[in-house]
Amino acid sequence: MAQFKNNIRKKIEPFRKFKDNAAKSIFAFGGFFIILSIFLIIFFIGKEAVPLFKSYQVDSNKNFLTDKEISENIIDFYPDEYNENLLFVNKDGQLNFYNLNTGKIKYTYSPVLLENETIVSSNSFAGDLDRILALGTSSGRILSFKLKFKLKYASNLDRIVDLMIIPSRSITLSENAIIKFDLIENEESVTAVVLDSNKEIKFFHSEENDEEILSESLETSSVNKVYNLTTNLRNPPTDIGLYFHKNKVVAASEGGEIFLWSVENNEVVLLQQFKLSENQINKITMLSGRNSMVISNQNGSNFVFFLINNNLLKIRELPKHEHPIKNAFKGNLKKIFTSVDTKGNVKISSTTSGKELLNFKIKDYDLINFAFKDIGLLSFQNNNIEINEFDIEHPETSLKSTFTKVWYEGFQQPEYVWQSAGGTDDFEPKLSLIPLIFGTLKGTFYAVIFALPIAILAAICVSQFMAPRLKNIIKPVIEIMAALPSVVLGFLAGLWLAPRLDSVLVGVIIFPILLILSSLALPPIWEKIKEKTIIKTEGIQFFLISIPIIIIIFYLGLVLGEFIENTIFFGSFTDWLYQSAGVNYDQRNALVIGIAMGFAVIPIIFTISEDALSNVPQHLVSGSLALGASKWQTALKVVLPSASPGIFSGVMIGIGRAIGETMIVLMATGNTAIMDWDIFNGFRTLAANIAVEIPEAPVGGSLYRMLFLSSIILFMFTFIINSIAETVRIKLRKKYKEL
Repeated sequence: MAQFKNNIRKKIEPFRKFKDNAAKSIFAFGGFFIILSIFLIIFFIGKEAVPLFKSYQVDSNKNFLTDKEISENIIDFYPDEYNENLLFVNKDGQLNFYNLNTGKIKYTYSPVLLENETIVSSNSFAGDLDRILALGTSSGRILSFKLKFKLKYASNLDRIVDLMIIPSRSITLSENAIIKFDLIENEESVTAVVLDSNKEIKFFHSEENDEEILSESLETSSVNKVYNLTTNLRNPPTDIGLYFHKNKVVAASEGGEIFLWSVENNEVVLLQQFKLSENQINKITMLSGRNSMVISNQNGSNFVFFLINNNLLKIRELPKHEHPIKNAFKGNLKKIFTSVDTKGNVKISSTTSGKELLNFKIKDYDLINFAFKDIGLLSFQNNNIEINEFDIEHPETSLKSTFTKVWYEGFQQPEYVWQSAGGTDDFEPKLSLIPLIFGTLKGTFYAVIFALPIAILAAICVSQFMAPRLKNIIKPVIEIMAALPSVVLGFLAGLWLAPRLDSVLVGVIIFPILLILSSLALPPIWEKIKEKTIIKTEGIQFFLISIPIIIIIFYLGLVLGEFIENTIFFGSFTDWLYQSAGVNYDQRNALVIGIAMGFAVIPIIFTISEDALSNVPQHLVSGSLALGASKWQTALKVVLPSASPGIFSGVMIGIGRAIGETMIVLMATGNTAIMDWDIFNGFRTLAANIAVEIPEAPVGGSLYRMLFLSSIILFMFTFIINSIAETVRIKLRKKYKEL
């Protein structure tokens, strides 16, 4: 018989080993695959977020030779958005739209000039719908034109860019040649400031109706006053600028002085005058939107200034050149600034963060300009065009702008701000993640404050004091709550709870106080009446009695709250909060989120905690009771410490659920990215922000990649929480393993 068993064992043993090895391999592969999948997900998310902080470089360098006859007497040029065509401005006023690839003129326009009048200066601005080309003449006039670029494709899919030039206005501002000027023009008004050859600054503003918009042969200056702003200057002016406010003019002088005027109600007022440096101011560059400017001096420094309360404030300094700055200009679409020194060194910087985005060197040049879409820099000398192409995708993002305070245009001080979109093309994206991180922590805090005591006390009650029959009903019901879709909780919280909470706010605040007081007063009363109840099972007795008592206490809280609100707070607690404490009450606030998200977290914490409490060895409980301890003493001193590893794990898992919650926060709070611990104000979390911003995020854009960075931070939160939970759980298990 023994020999037979040995023979069978020998035959089965290989098969057993095969099964064991196969199972071991399958489990190992499954575990490895899961770990690999997690790392691949993290890698993909990180790969999409890394370009936010990458360094940039020149992608290509091209050179084109233009026709010498065309390039003679050129005072400026303007490329199209594809760097394929150039609009040459000649001194005689002729405008030639020239194709670099074919070397041919596609379009020529010649404005009507006065006798012996020439073009001295030119500039291009962004208009309401089209780009504006403005020309300064030797007779003191400004001629403005609308540039309409039209894109079409040939049969072979070659791109064709056509240009239409439409005359807009003619304005006389000086008797001398206009050396430099700045212009704001739209359909209703025109504002201009000029620096003429006599070193005088002239200001002009006109409000016009549609019927008053004149052709190129007519002038508007005859009926509008021109103001001279040079009376306060001790040194000759070097440059001028015009603020968005239209009546604000800024100028710089050779002595390093800055002047700010306001022209309003036929009166010129010098608002500010200060000395910036001992060096000459070379250039004033008004940035997109004209709410800020960059001042460049002879020392190679670039300073960003904001206009706040009619005062110019130096906000930040951009990367400095080692040599004097020769030229400087802004980006057309992005908040970037380019400066070129006398040695040809180019620095492109973000005016929001002050970060240097790109630096390279170009050959000597006579004229220089940006491509319309900020994808290249074009320089011109003799008849040679040099194009340095690049693509600065995310100039507004940096570690500083993402995680530290930034002083944005229009703000009184540096702040943490999330505002991904605006109503104009001049909008400056504000992509600080700090308000979102703060909102995530705020929502989690209030949810845990609400859920933690309820879940743990409920777990203790169910596991240690409730009758088995009742426990078998209550526990599954609470666990089913965990399967309730969060969108349903968010819907109820946002559309039902929030408006009703507004009307009974004082009563809701009073209810927990009354509940605590009643819990201290009712036990002696309960001890007297429990022996007289018909149902002798203590757990069921307590349940049947406590529920009506809680309902009665809640009703008393509402009644008392209404009385207090009418007598103490003059009928409205929310109005009193605003008038007395300056606290705004938002209907969808942190209190609503705490309650709604608390109900989503309670089942998780309760289930894990109850299982941990119920799995405490029964001999420990019996031993404690046998030594004379009461049920409460046993629960607090024996059961709770033994179950603490499981309870702590449940709490940390609940916190992780609250951090990643999306729909409840999305539907039950105002989704305003503010930093305020006030329980009556809303907030925006990282998870909710991802859900809100996804439809507005173009693939590959700054917002798109910032959402990936947000998901990385969410992962880090949950990873840290789980790591802490596991570490504490292991230590607690070691501490109580001998029990």
